[in-house]
Amino acid sequence: MNEETRQPEQPTGKSLPADASSAPRVNPNLSGSLAADHVALQNDLLQAQELAADFQRQLAGKSNEYAQLKQILEKTEKDLAHFNEGIVELRAERHRLANEAMRATAFQAKLTKVTGERDRLRIDLEVVRHALAQKGEEMVTKLRDRDRRIAELVVEMVGLRQALEQARGGGPPAPVAVPPAPPVAPPIMMAAEEPEVEIVRAAAS
Repeated sequence: MNEETRQPEQPTGKSLPADASSAPRVNPNLSGSLAADHVALQNDLLQAQELAADFQRQLAGKSNEYAQLKQILEKTEKDLAHFNEGIVELRAERHRLANEAMRATAFQAKLTKVTGERDRLRIDLEVVRHALAQKGEEMVTKLRDRDRRIAELVVEMVGLRQALEQARGGGPPAPVAVPPAPPVAPPIMMAAEEPEVEIVRAAAS
């Protein structure tokens, strides 16, 4: 057995005195590290401020864009309301035009019916005019025959009176006035197509 007393192994590096074992260790490069960290923090702070300013500008831009979008939205809502009013007016106009079209169709059908009735009445009128013309000619012929018959009867009556006077008195017969033939009434004709009819009266013989 080795009687020598072994000393405890010291850690690598410089050995510290026994009275300095309880004092804090001081890094000689501490001030330089702090200065570098301070500079790095200042750079980070500047970058953060620049980034914040950039974000602020972007936020301002976004705010402007939001305001523009809000204005566009309000204008769009107004245009949409106006468009809806226009649609309502167009629907009312469409209904009015549909009613007018239906009325026009009804008027066209009525006009066609009235035109057909007019043509039919015109044909009937022509037929009636023709019948009236024939009836007028027949009446004129009958009236002429009547006047001729009356004139013949007047002449015959005058001859009979003369013979009667001669038989009674034996003197010359007195002149007897022949009564005029009664006037012939014109036939009933249309005013626009009334023919000119000459009434011929029979002369007493």
